[in-house]
Formats: sequence, structure tokens, C-alpha cells
Amino acid sequence: MNTSVEIDSGKEALKKLRAARKEQIAAATGRMKEQRRAVKAIKEALAAAELTVPELAAATGLPAADVFWYVATLKKYGEILEGPKAGSYYRYRLGQPPAPEKEPAPAD
Repeated sequence: MNTSVEIDSGKEALKKLRAARKEQIAAATGRMKEQRRAVKAIKEALAAAELTVPELAAATGLPAADVFWYVATLKKYGEILEGPKAGSYYRYRLGQPPAPEKEPAPAD
């Protein structure tokens, strides 16, 4: 059984760990926010039209190399779909959002 002293010492250890890693936590949080902004910008651009990676880069203001990696990831998870080729590049469009998982019926 956990006693109050053990819980308090665990909380104190967690506080010390957070304080020691404050800079790393802030940096990781910043990267996650930037990724969410980039993905949102890409999805908003694709909501208007099918675009290639260079067109997405121009529309979002992101470097083409970064757009490529976001597109590859979004494609992997079905959030965007590959369309026909336009010259040397494929056009991409928004995919269907994944269907919510249904909970199994409770057994009687």
C-alpha cells in the first residue's frame, strides 16, 4: 500500500524532474505546436484544391522538403490521398476522416 509519505515523495521527485527538464519540455512543446500549424495549413490548402508538393509549399509558405515529409505522413495515415500526376509531381487531396471505432456490445 502507498502511504501519504510515499505519494508526497513521488510528487516531489516529479516536480524536480520537470524543473530539471524545463527547457527540453518547452522545446518539444514548441515543435509540436509548429507541426500542428503546418499540418493545419496543408489541410486548409488541400480543402480548396488538389495540389502538388511545390504548390503546397507555395500556398503554405513552408519549405518544400518539410511539406514533402508532412504529405508522406498524412498519406500514410489516410488523411490525404494521392491523385493523378501533374508533370513530375502527384496531386494530393484530402482523404476521408477515419471512421470512429465502435465499442463492442457488452456481453450479457
